[in-house]
Formats: sequence, C-alpha cells, structure tokens
Amino acid sequence: MRKLPKVFNREDVGKLVDAIDEPWLMTAILFGLFCGLRLGEVCNLRVQDIDFTARRVCVDDSKNPRRTYEGYGKDRVVPFPECFAGTLKQHLEIIGEQVYLFPSIKNTSMPIATGHLWRAYKQALTKANLRRVAKVDARGRPRHQYNFHTLRHTYATLLWEKTGDILSVKTALGHSKIETTMIYTHVTSKVIQDKVNEAFGRNVPKTLSNSTQLDPLGILMRRLALGEIDGNTFRRLKQELRQGDSASVYIG
Repeated sequence: MRKLPKVFNREDVGKLVDAIDEPWLMTAILFGLFCGLRLGEVCNLRVQDIDFTARRVCVDDSKNPRRTYEGYGKDRVVPFPECFAGTLKQHLEIIGEQVYLFPSIKNTSMPIATGHLWRAYKQALTKANLRRVAKVDARGRPRHQYNFHTLRHTYATLLWEKTGDILSVKTALGHSKIETTMIYTHVTSKVIQDKVNEAFGRNVPKTLSNSTQLDPLGILMRRLALGEIDGNTFRRLKQELRQGDSASVYIG
C-alpha cells in the first residue's frame, strides 16, 4: 500500500490561518486548501483564470514539467466555495492590473517563484508551531510532517468525506489514474466504515460479490475500495453497467 498522506485537522488549520499576516499569502494558501492546487499551480495562476460568475478557477497544467509523472493530469476547471470569492476580489483590488494573480516582486510581468511562496508558507507554519519534524532520513535530514502539498491532501480528504464521490475527487485533483485518488479512501477509513455500517448494517461481509441487495454502481465502488478489482476492471464494468449488464458487477 502507498504511504498515507498527512492532512491538517481543523485545529491545525485554525492555527495556520491565525499565523498568516500577509493577505497575498492567505489567498495563496486558501487556493491549496479550498481548491486543492499544487504549489506550482498556485504560483502560475493568471487573473484571467478566475471566473467569479461560475465560481471556478481554470488550472493550466500544459507547461508543468512533471505533467507526465504519475498523479499529474490534464488541464482542469476547479470550483471554489462562495466564502472564498470575497478574499479573491480583495486580492485583485490590491494587485491592480496584473497578468498573474501572484506576480513576482522583482518582475511583475512574471509569476512569483515557487521558492518564495514555499518560504513564506514555512514561516507561517513555524509561527503556528506546526513546523514539526516527522522523522530524520538516512542522511540525517529532518522530514517535516506538513508541507504545501498537505493543503491539497486536506482538500481531497474533506471532499471525499463530504461527497463520497471518488470520481469527482479525481476530476478536481486532476489525477490521470483513479488508483492515485483512491489513497484518500484509506485516509478516511473510519468515516467510510461509519457510512457503510449505516447503509448496510454492521455485519458487512468481506466480499460483496454475491450480494443482490445493493446498488450496482455502489457495489463497483465498494469492490474497488476493497481491492477486489483494479481501476481498469472498474472502468470496464462501469461501461458494461451503462450498457445494461448489471450482472457483470458481481462476477467481473
């Protein structure tokens, strides 16, 4: 099993927000927490990428050098919550006429450097007493519990907890493979267990292959989460289900 990602709890999110003094940094961090954007994606956001009418942000991943790596996907459109709209509008008023949402201080026609945002974020973590060392690697270097990607992990985990829709989480994160997104189902295992108990009773069998009382798509999702089928099989069976072959979800 892949290593489970670290996520912020509500208390730590509150500490982090309280430790931020600069409005631009608050806006940048909220893009990670409310939209699940990566560090580089936040830095490269343009003003034209923000659609206040539809409350969404367009993420252009076409110039990402890591685009071909596992977990990185295509360009995507991500909605942002209504509570974030006011912060964004205030940020636009502050920066004035700019191309990039977070312009470089040295050259405003260019985006902020990822290192600049990362250093500012680390300072906020330190001020909030969240710059914790999780372990020391073989070379004696400290590995910290939280980094900028923790915001993205927290976003994905909360989205999964609230919706239970793994395909929507996959789309929002821009993952190319659903297997990458499935890691968040393990992070929230207690939440899932509570929902499964509520839906099916507490005596849930280890395999659902022979069940005839459950929704077919729900069975597929559960089988994928249990590891009974892989992503390719899931997609094939889902397509067969759309074509009317509901029996395939039990024996595929």
